Amino acid sequence: MSRDFLALPGSEVYRAGTTPHNSSVAQQPIAVAQPQRPEDVAEVVQWAAESGVGIAVQASGHGAGAAIDEDRVLIDTSAMTQLSIDPDAGIAHVGVGMTWSALNAQAEKFGLMGLAGSSPSVSIAGYTFGGGVGWLNRPYGMASNRLLRVDYVDGQGRRRRASDDADDPVDREALWAFRGGGGVGVATSVSIELVAPPELWAGFHLWHIDALKPVVAAWSTAMDRVGDALSTSISVLHTPPDAPLPPPLRGVPVVHLAFASPMGAEAASPLTNALRVAPPPAFTSTWAPADAARLAQIHLDPPDPVPALGLGRWLNVGAAGVAIEMLSCATALDSPVKMIEVRNVQHPGSGRRGALTSVPGAYLLHAVGLAADDHSRAATDDLLARIQSTAAPVDIGMAAAPFAEGRVEIPDGLPMEALQRLAAIRAAVDPQARILPTRLMGGATGA
Repeated sequence: MSRDFLALPGSEVYRAGTTPHNSSVAQQPIAVAQPQRPEDVAEVVQWAAESGVGIAVQASGHGAGAAIDEDRVLIDTSAMTQLSIDPDAGIAHVGVGMTWSALNAQAEKFGLMGLAGSSPSVSIAGYTFGGGVGWLNRPYGMASNRLLRVDYVDGQGRRRRASDDADDPVDREALWAFRGGGGVGVATSVSIELVAPPELWAGFHLWHIDALKPVVAAWSTAMDRVGDALSTSISVLHTPPDAPLPPPLRGVPVVHLAFASPMGAEAASPLTNALRVAPPPAFTSTWAPADAARLAQIHLDPPDPVPALGLGRWLNVGAAGVAIEMLSCATALDSPVKMIEVRNVQHPGSGRRGALTSVPGAYLLHAVGLAADDHSRAATDDLLARIQSTAAPVDIGMAAAPFAEGRVEIPDGLPMEALQRLAAIRAAVDPQARILPTRLMGGATGA
């Protein structure tokens, strides 16, 4: 393979490829490859193997956490955005660089949607390989449970297909790893089941931080009454000074409650009824019919790259009762943690064969802060540790690894038996360990 295929430092492709959404770590690979076809990926991997160079992979870079040095080539899959939708079967065949917003803009023309997360700029593949928890998971389950097939390239540069009925047992095991275990090799495309929401509704409210206790109390009361159709996120959010909000809500911590349902307006009645005893919101995005684009806006995720360090933990059914203690950890104006949320995520169904295809806990704790330099990273890490300690009484003992932004690896993202299985699959697919492991797979390397 000619080095002309690679973008070197100083080029625009190199600059774009090494500017991930999470900009907390340095990315200085020897070169960046931006393939558009599966055969391009295979060629890059073969070149890396022949040259003794390691491989790192990313699309949007939301999951960036490990530094990438000159001993690796970075495969930027963001240009792999092929899409084919079979509306009758309800299946999408998607290039791994496509974002959820791009897929759902097309899928909703057929009355269908993919199980996207809260950020519209997250790529479909990495999100799904980590499990995938979003606004539709309560009635429909995790995104990983909708994964049917993955085309991928192994550590030798051979093109393969992971599926439940693959002839090679390695490919059957690879699909198990892709379903919530972070995946193996270099994925090039996925086939996923879509869902058909009968009546999608969404909205959010904002309050001044002084309303935290009564709002959380009302939300907590409603959690025992909402059905499986309503997903919520109750958070303390530090808004930017230029936020498009009324002046009293700019550049300060606020209470943010976002909620959505694919089952119509009545799904939110227990919540809206409970909120009547709380102060009225200072700003409201009305609970109303929504399309995929509006659904992707209610979480108020930052659109630009952010140097972030995060925490994700699965919590048990008692989490709503201690939500105020957890959220109060980040109410100070100078808090290094800029967002902390508790989501109700419980889904009653079982999952397909996979590393993580069923939601482990009734609630999800997610907190994230700035990690622009050593000082801010240390301050954020200290407060995240305090938040985790506060949540300990309701923690099930398992990390929600994809929500731990800016981390190299998470050792407790899966049970030990699953980590050992992941390590064995990785050894079969990439015996020379050329491909930089994902956050979950990083934990498996030491299993």
